[in-house]
Amino acid sequence: MDDSVQPLFPVPSCVVFGRRRATARPIPGVVRAYTGLLPYRDAHEDVADKRLKVTDSAPKPAEGKFTGGSAYRDAFRQGATLVPRMLCLVERKSIGRLGANPAAPLVASRRNTQEKRPWKDLPGVEHNVEAQFLHPVLLGESILPYRLFRPFEGVVPVTTEGAILDADGAANRGYAGLHGWMAAAEAIWEENSDNGSMTLINRWNFHNELGAQFPMLPLRVVYAKAGTLPAACLVRDQSVIDHKLYWSAPASNNEGYYLISVLNCETVRKRTESLQSRGQWGARDFDKVVFTLPIPRFDETVPLHAELAAAGWDAENLAASVALPEGVKFRRARKLVRDALTGAGIATRIDDLVARLLDGE
Repeated sequence: MDDSVQPLFPVPSCVVFGRRRATARPIPGVVRAYTGLLPYRDAHEDVADKRLKVTDSAPKPAEGKFTGGSAYRDAFRQGATLVPRMLCLVERKSIGRLGANPAAPLVASRRNTQEKRPWKDLPGVEHNVEAQFLHPVLLGESILPYRLFRPFEGVVPVTTEGAILDADGAANRGYAGLHGWMAAAEAIWEENSDNGSMTLINRWNFHNELGAQFPMLPLRVVYAKAGTLPAACLVRDQSVIDHKLYWSAPASNNEGYYLISVLNCETVRKRTESLQSRGQWGARDFDKVVFTLPIPRFDETVPLHAELAAAGWDAENLAASVALPEGVKFRRARKLVRDALTGAGIATRIDDLVARLLDGE
């Protein structure tokens, strides 16, 4: 059911029927297609049968295809799956006139209205945690084009050397605060998770997504995996990167500027939108589709690469100077930065440079 079936859902819809077999088979090349207009949303099946035309053995929808691609595809990886958020993200609590213990501040689960059941109905965790395990955490909404926005704070049970600690591991190493937090968090997870035998620490470190970030590197490129418009920037602090972002460690500042120029530009978005999933507002979910384009490895000696790096430096400086109203939401903040880049002519310059790069100049 594509966009010709209305009113239905705000996105194209389908149902796939499968059968478990010992040997896999490819998805068939034909589908049952529906077209037509419904008198109202959620029409009963009897009404839909009269209004919709059914075509059996219709050709399946066109698929996005590409050849080649970029070596950067393997250089980027997804961040850590730090869920449920209320067991990881925290807010600091104030205690008495003497204030917090800087070595082990008192923190509590950060709550928000977007939590899902069962987590939204459960009490949070509150405990003193050693400061070394409290890290800035970057979510998708923490990223603007060429600029960090608002990091969150989280309990991240990883030592500076990269050892990942569950409650028992924290106790064995003498981290009483971390042990208290993780013991409470693990108990909540084990009682309420539907992930079978997966432990909380294995959820957070699925496919080594958390462990791979330690020891922390001094420079990383991050970009948001979802959205209708791209957002990428450089990270120069000790932030932990969540699974709503992809990241890579460039070999130099200039390679970082080169990459964020490519990842933020409209030219790349337009050339990959046919490969993206579609939402109510059009193409979205970037994941790694950008790397289906022939983006070459950065080479300082190539003038076009150097121009892109210089343009990325200019864009970062301009983005940093954009005044953002207090309390502004991240989507509005992204638009303010993009508007400034467009008004200064930097966005157009980068679009033109990237078009030349992808066309093999």
